[in-house]
Amino acid sequence: MLETLKEIDTQWFLWINNHHSTALDWTMWTLSQHWSWAVVIVLVFVLLTLRQEPRRWWLVLAAIGLCFLLADQTSVLIKDSVCRLRPCHALEEVRMFRTHCGGQYGFVSSHAANAFAIATFLILRYRKRSWVCVLMMTLWALATCYSRAYLGKHYPGDLIGGALLGFLIGLIMWAVASTVEKKLHSCETK
Repeated sequence: MLETLKEIDTQWFLWINNHHSTALDWTMWTLSQHWSWAVVIVLVFVLLTLRQEPRRWWLVLAAIGLCFLLADQTSVLIKDSVCRLRPCHALEEVRMFRTHCGGQYGFVSSHAANAFAIATFLILRYRKRSWVCVLMMTLWALATCYSRAYLGKHYPGDLIGGALLGFLIGLIMWAVASTVEKKLHSCETK
């Protein structure tokens, strides 16, 4: 069963990695860069947090930072425990665009974990106020994941594992931030 799953994962990876174009090369490369993440996060932060709830900006910023920290460090611990080689280390026919293979292990994807942790937190935080935020963050997290297979860095299974880890961390951070906010509100109203 495990061998069948690995074979399916490899076939999906090869299909994604081999379907490319010049426009997609640059788009996927951009989506994988941390500076492009900053643009998305700052845009949501400014438009929703600073405009709609300026008194709680520090809470949102702290939660985003903790999402990133927890997702990143947890994914590295899992990589070092599972020791699954990245496709660019395991396969010969991997196409990479403007990138190098990186660390030896790929399960779970740190990019996927980070993107989904931040996206989940922001989606849960603003789901009732902005459907645009929900759509934008969902598409951003999914496109970031796709870019990692496209660029030859991760198998789809690495990305699914990272996305699930990120979702869980984002959910926990949303619950923690909501609890802190309720306590702050009750202290302010006394």
